[in-house]
Amino acid sequence: MAYREPLQAVLLDYGDTLFRFNYDRETHLRACEALLNAAGGDPADAQTLLEGFGPAFEQAVTERDPDTELDYPLLMRGLLAAVGILPDDERLEAALEAEHRAWDGARELHPQTLELLDGLRAAGLAIAIVSNTFDPPRLMHEDLAEFGIGERVDAEVFSSELGFRKPHPGIYRQALTRIGVEPAAALFAGDRVLEDVIGPASLGLRTCLCVYYRQDEGDHSLADVCARTPLDVLSAAHEGLDAAV
Repeated sequence: MAYREPLQAVLLDYGDTLFRFNYDRETHLRACEALLNAAGGDPADAQTLLEGFGPAFEQAVTERDPDTELDYPLLMRGLLAAVGILPDDERLEAALEAEHRAWDGARELHPQTLELLDGLRAAGLAIAIVSNTFDPPRLMHEDLAEFGIGERVDAEVFSSELGFRKPHPGIYRQALTRIGVEPAAALFAGDRVLEDVIGPASLGLRTCLCVYYRQDEGDHSLADVCARTPLDVLSAAHEGLDAAV
């Protein structure tokens, strides 16, 4: 890679970059039971809720603007209403938290994640997490804290907090503003070509495509470098610390 100026920061995607989410239907059913219980409903309706989730989710994704994040609380309020539950805002928030926590065992931190973050910090680089997620931002911040990530980064930016998602330029700009770094001095690392390569590159960021959890269908050659492990991201950052060539 040829750099315009020394690197000052690394922006990192979350899912399939720092951790992996393992979906299974049984856990989803238990999450629906937890949601119903916290919302004041009957956990016996969990199967009905689960069966309605897929079609409702797909419809919501299809109908939203591609740059706009899904309104997950609104989606779940509609599914709860379908089984006769009409929670107020406070109870809905508690129900969404119960549902979210039911998935805790499905979240697996990559064994090299903390080493990567500590290495970036030791190199004097600012670090920001930039992630597309429909989960409530408070719960996402709590997840990062529980994994030991929150204490190791300078900013955490979630699409559910801003209302728009990668590759909308605003989400990258928000992260850069929070850490006080210009695009040309930042590297973005993530697993998706559109969101984590094309999007940030359009603003002038350098890019690292992470291929250790999944192989995106996009053109990998668009990335400045590909990482086969999280420590390859650290290597790319170290390379970027050198003066421009």
